[in-house]
Amino acid sequence: MLDTLPDTPPARPDRPPVAPVRRDGGLLVASGQVASAPGGRLIATGTVGAGVDLATARACAWQCARNVLAAVRAEVGSLDRVTAVKVTVYVACAPGFGEQHLVADAATELLLTLLGPERGAHARAAIGVAALPLGSPVEVEGTFRIGDD
Repeated sequence: MLDTLPDTPPARPDRPPVAPVRRDGGLLVASGQVASAPGGRLIATGTVGAGVDLATARACAWQCARNVLAAVRAEVGSLDRVTAVKVTVYVACAPGFGEQHLVADAATELLLTLLGPERGAHARAAIGVAALPLGSPVEVEGTFRIGDD
């Protein structure tokens, strides 16, 4: 099958569709969400440690996590039976910035607040990157489980 594929991706006038959440049995994988507030406007743009301060980055991480949970809720109808498994927080940051974990703590705090200590506790990675989509300082993605098992 790979032999029949072209060597380069086709030129597309639009972007390919990406599911906000993909469900596989009881597993939910939420695509990365940027720090857009209701209405679609980004809370901030830029780089943490060079124009975006820690407090603003934390507010972005909180909003990103809200957006992830909103996508999960839209997929399953309620967060009542949703358990966080793993969260990855990407932070667009200046060279030498080493407080990605403090930015990510805001996303963790939201999950613990909304899902509670049992269902909200999760494994996590906080990763510094050069840039994120639309200039967002933070992006959050997550893996969740639905059900009682």
